[in-house]
Amino acid sequence: MPQTVIGWTLTVLGAVAGYELVRHAVVSGARRRLREGALAFTRRHNIRLDSARFIDRAWLREQLLLDSEIDHALVASAEEQGLPPAVLRPRVELYIDEIVPAFSLTAYYRVAAVLARGISTFAYEVVFDRAEVDRAVAQVPPGAVAVYVINHRSNADFVVLTYGLLRHVALSYAVGEWARVWPLDALFRAFGGYFVRRGEKDRLYHKVLERYVQRILAKGGVTGFFIEGGLSRDGRLRPPKAGLLDYMIGLQRENAGREIAFIPVGINYDRVLEDRHLLAEAGGRKARPTLLDKGASALKLLLRLPVLIGANLVKVALRSHRKLGYAAISVGSPVLLSTLCGGDPVCRLPEEERRLRVKEIAERLLESVAEQIPATPVPVFCLALLQDEDRGDRAVLERIRRTLAALRDAGASLAFGLAFPRLNEARSTIPGLEDEVEGENEAEMVLTLAGFALERRGLLSHRAGAFHVERDGEEVLKYYARSIEHHLGRSGR
Repeated sequence: MPQTVIGWTLTVLGAVAGYELVRHAVVSGARRRLREGALAFTRRHNIRLDSARFIDRAWLREQLLLDSEIDHALVASAEEQGLPPAVLRPRVELYIDEIVPAFSLTAYYRVAAVLARGISTFAYEVVFDRAEVDRAVAQVPPGAVAVYVINHRSNADFVVLTYGLLRHVALSYAVGEWARVWPLDALFRAFGGYFVRRGEKDRLYHKVLERYVQRILAKGGVTGFFIEGGLSRDGRLRPPKAGLLDYMIGLQRENAGREIAFIPVGINYDRVLEDRHLLAEAGGRKARPTLLDKGASALKLLLRLPVLIGANLVKVALRSHRKLGYAAISVGSPVLLSTLCGGDPVCRLPEEERRLRVKEIAERLLESVAEQIPATPVPVFCLALLQDEDRGDRAVLERIRRTLAALRDAGASLAFGLAFPRLNEARSTIPGLEDEVEGENEAEMVLTLAGFALERRGLLSHRAGAFHVERDGEEVLKYYARSIEHHLGRSGR
């Protein structure tokens, strides 16, 4: 009997050891192939990876724990609260663990790349001129830190931007608390994102975040941030938030003369998935969700997800899947910090004066971003439709034509996808075709594409040769029109 037990034990141990050896070989091989594939992707597309991407998370954590400025803030906070500094030390460690990411080349160029490409191209036709990024990067002075400054239209911005910029730069983002749920938190950390608490009052937290941002920038890390600090609720750009910008400018306290090149990026959509929800918040009809509300929403989404995936797979199989329209990205020329601040060392000014100057810089950066926001067919259609009460076909078509001309005069980026180049090719075969006729053909394409998309959503209808806005569609149409109306203020028309 003992020999039998020993025999079974040895058999089980052998099986477990064999399983572990096989598992280790399979997992190691898969990881090696994924990493090699990620490296091959970066080499094939000549992607510049900044050294900050490869800083060890444990090393960075220790550097922040030993940071003298954080220590001074810790002591000051302890004195204010009448506590020993040792009591607040765990809070600092918590903040550091929460903020510091763990970038993975494999996760970014294999997981993020596949997810971003799949989701973006399934939902939208992405309009993006890759040459714009090449020109912008080429204009960044040697040794300068590149920071992408972006407007915030949708939670899909992260996905669309990752897909658009994938072959140019591994961009890390400041991510809000909404993503601090499993598995999003692990994914965003692996993609290089760092979490930012909105509305946090603890000055100790802000000092930790400030020093993290400055250390990453000092190493040449390329980062991006949404200058509005949150999603647009009514379609217009929100006032700029200057907190992260202030931290970035503070880099020059220890790195005097280090240039920062802000690259303005505009993003816009024919369909923002959250548009009605955002408008409800803008109208004050929806209170801030409680923890219970968030849990219920997440559970509801999880229950609906299999149904949504199944329904869309059926549509794809039946070739009845329709995209939501265009998602467009436009990248402008870098704006140098030295130009924005006139060469003055803003970071060394007294606090109140510095905050005012940083706010002015933030407003100028917001203007640069606003200039880059592209005009897609639905916003153009909405802007033209709402300019007058006459919504007959000919009147709307003429207003679209004038709106397109005014946008061009203002230098706005017109983000038109595959249908428009084919239209342009057809026009170019007809010699002597006048610009006015060309503009009318282009306006007709905008009217057709945008009108169909809005009718499909039930926001308007077309009867007796005229468009009719449905009862709950007016505010949604205004939401899209507001995204580009600022361009007309710069037009000469």
